[in-house]
Amino acid sequence: MPWLLDLNDPSKASSFFQSVFQHVTDAIFVIDKHGIIVEANPSAMRMIRWNAEDLIGKVHFCEVCRGMATCDFEVTCTECFAKKLRMPSFEMTIRTKDGKEFSVEASSTSVPVEEDAALVVILRDLSEQIRAEKARQQKMMTKHVFRAQEEERKRLSRELHDGIGQSLYSILVGLQVLNQQEMEHDVKTLIQDLTNMTSHTLDDVKNLAVDLRPAALDDLGLIPALRSYLRNFEKMFGIETSFDIKAPHRRLHPDVETAVYRICQEATINAAKYADTDKIVIAFEDKGEWLKLTIQDFGVGFDTTQIQIQGTGLGLYGMRERAEMLGGEVFIHSEPNQGTTITVRIPVSDKGE
Repeated sequence: MPWLLDLNDPSKASSFFQSVFQHVTDAIFVIDKHGIIVEANPSAMRMIRWNAEDLIGKVHFCEVCRGMATCDFEVTCTECFAKKLRMPSFEMTIRTKDGKEFSVEASSTSVPVEEDAALVVILRDLSEQIRAEKARQQKMMTKHVFRAQEEERKRLSRELHDGIGQSLYSILVGLQVLNQQEMEHDVKTLIQDLTNMTSHTLDDVKNLAVDLRPAALDDLGLIPALRSYLRNFEKMFGIETSFDIKAPHRRLHPDVETAVYRICQEATINAAKYADTDKIVIAFEDKGEWLKLTIQDFGVGFDTTQIQIQGTGLGLYGMRERAEMLGGEVFIHSEPNQGTTITVRIPVSDKGE
């Protein structure tokens, strides 16, 4: 379709550019040689929260500007951008009429006006970009913290299993061999007591090692690790569990497997401690592009608007942090005497990342 507007026609061009000036989302200020704001578009006035009657022709731009900076240095008012004929891109801080300050991306250029010149300054609010960058950095920091935590858990788990666990096993074997020898009844009873104590301690160490970081999660993958966890969970809490799986046989990225495992662990322990339930249903779906984990109990439930979930570690906050760092989300539905359902959705690539 041909361009129908003839910008060579002064009246049409003037009308067109006036419309652009009025409707563009960037803030535009026109400043005279004395630094007075002589024109500003609606976006500019919204940005600094001034009205045209109080602003135009009355306010010096320095009342709005709170300083300019580049990546390399800060520029004071003695090296103001207004002294330059053109600056294509820089950052500065703006102050609104009510005193709020925020960063903007700016550009300025000198424009001839009759026998004089004016400075045109165009500003773009960076608040959303800054918030997005802070959120990105927070997500990266959270991911780093969780990875470091899991690595430390893995190290401690292996030390318990390979170090203390093996030593206790050797002691246990020695006591069992010694108990086969002929000796006085009292001594034999003492050795048997020590054998039982060592056996129980060895079991505790094994359980602690698994709680810290189950070897099955690294060696076999998410599904076998969850199956093993739920078997131990039933023994520990006496709560029946059901595990429904709709997933192909594939390994997921370690961060994804760890997140799903920890979220399931946290949710089930919360249910055991606070839900007063005799059954928990866990469902896991792998749809290729996303994962869905559902944990449902049939306990006392609660009013989600009134009660904040508690639990081990970071509780629901920790579940959400783990899901959100992977681009996922956590939903919770609960009502008094109707049980609680926690649903987790995490996106994954076809490579399981």
